Amino acid sequence: MIKTLTDVKADMSDLYEQVKSGACDLKLAAELANITGKYLKAVQLEFAREVFTANKGAAVKELGHDA
Repeated sequence: MIKTLTDVKADMSDLYEQVKSGACDLKLAAELANITGKYLKAVQLEFAREVFTANKGAAVKELGHDA
């Protein structure tokens, strides 16, 4: 199942509360946070690629070349 950013934020909020209350093992929480960081980095890279691709033609036109 692919999670949305809203899902990830909710999961991290829940994990925070579990850690705060002592209901979650800190090692498990650290691993989950690490995985989440990697997931968010992948989303960030996808977004950067979309922005770059969308603006690629505009940048070439600004230089005076046809795309």
